Formats: sequence, structure tokens, C-alpha cells
Amino acid sequence: MARSTTPADAIYARALTLLDEEGIAGINARRLAAELHCSTKTLYQQVGNQDQLIRELVARHFAALRLEFVEADTWQESAVRWCHSVRAALLAHPHLSALMTFDDREPIAAYVDRLLHVLLRAGVPAELARNCCRVLVHTTISLAGAEIAAGGESPDVFVEVFDNTIRWVVLGVSAEAT
Repeated sequence: MARSTTPADAIYARALTLLDEEGIAGINARRLAAELHCSTKTLYQQVGNQDQLIRELVARHFAALRLEFVEADTWQESAVRWCHSVRAALLAHPHLSALMTFDDREPIAAYVDRLLHVLLRAGVPAELARNCCRVLVHTTISLAGAEIAAGGESPDVFVEVFDNTIRWVVLGVSAEAT
């Protein structure tokens, strides 16, 4: 009778838990194999090497991400809420978010369409609305990345810088739209 292999989904789930708890050091092949009671050969067959595992972890997590974004009365407040929602999602899994590359940003960038729709519906000119969304998503991801890289140091400073930066972008776009 053939021995059943550990499903890839179980490997990814355990790897994400270890990554959240211990960072990148927690997801080496020997550790994962011991945690899942399987061989390292099974891991490599199911998910590939560590880099492949990480790329897939990032892709799976961000593809499954559901941002808590609620529109406000104005497009400006909606934009601020959208940025806070993206930031919160990134900070919820700091070790995973720190492994995100430019190519991994697509699932988060897909949420830009929701924000873009809000701006267009409010009468912001199309080109300005697209540029605003690009700047907001890039700024939000970059500032959250800097906060993650700081490892929890000066959280109040990061919140203040984030809030001010997003507010200034929104105010600038509001001025330009009028």
C-alpha cells in the first residue's frame, strides 16, 4: 500500500504559521518536515525548494486577501480608509509582507479598481484618478514595508508619517481636481 503524501495545502498552512511566529528562520525544510511528520523529500516534491515555497506562500496569501474597505461619504475619506485597510493587511503578517517583491503586489493592486471607481464616480478626472490610485498604492505599500523593516520601533512615528503622507496626497489631488 502506497504511503499518502502530505498535501501541499497543509505544508503552506503550517509554513505560514511558522513564518508568522518565527520569521523566515522558522520555515526551513527540516523544521517543516518534523512539524508535519513527513520527509524533506515529500516537502520538495509537494512545494519545491524554500524559494518556491516562499513565492507561493506570498502569492496564496495575497490572492486570498480580503481587504476591509468601506466607502465613506467623500472620495477623500474613502481613499484614506482604503490606504489604512491595505496597511493593516500588510502589517497583519509582517514577515510575509517583508518577503513580498514587486511582482507580488498584483493582488493588492487589484483593490485599486475599487478605489478608482469611487474617485471616478465622484467626478475626479480619469487620468488624475488613475495617477492618484497609483501613488496611494505605492505609498501605502512602501510605508508599510518601512514600518515592517523597522521591526516595531517607533510605531507612533510610523502612524503619524503614514497618516500625514496619505492626507497630503489626497489634499493635493483634491486641489488639482478642482
